[in-house]
Amino acid sequence: MDLTEFVRGYSNIVSDELVEEMLTWFNSGEYSRIENPNRATRKDIQKWVPVDSDLYQKIGAVKKTMLASYLEEFPYAYRGNLELESEETKIQRTDPKGGGFHNFHAEQSHYKNCRRVLVWTLYLNDIPEGEGETEFLYEKIRVQPKKGLGLVFPAGWQWQHRGNPVHTTSKYISTGWWLYPPEGKMD
Repeated sequence: MDLTEFVRGYSNIVSDELVEEMLTWFNSGEYSRIENPNRATRKDIQKWVPVDSDLYQKIGAVKKTMLASYLEEFPYAYRGNLELESEETKIQRTDPKGGGFHNFHAEQSHYKNCRRVLVWTLYLNDIPEGEGETEFLYEKIRVQPKKGLGLVFPAGWQWQHRGNPVHTTSKYISTGWWLYPPEGKMD
């Protein structure tokens, strides 16, 4: 699904079974790291999937499928001799009435995250029209969360985006980044 020049959506990329497994995991206590940002600009719950888990491997397969499709269409997004890395996989829940991160931002914005090339997101539930969209500032689009939809877009400043508020139901996503290999590894 071509959303704009470089934002791509992949309908039904995540099976219903995997979505259910991800949601069950989220509600368990088996995460490797948790963040519960509670500040004026961000309120959600983020849990990182342990790298040594079967769930991490299953999500990884979906991520690789999306990346292969994206790089087939945009081969110059990365032409290195090593694979892009996607070390972290998080699942997050944004609750109604103030949850989420509603400021426009880019995923590649300072030295700590300058290796980020592409962003990936998997939507794990349907959200009613007009709520919870991923909105792109310069692209002038809003992606409506739909269970099983995968999204890939560049991490640079040109793809400023935000998660719009949810009002009636919690929004679940899995998200992360593809990174350039570390300097020195690329040779």
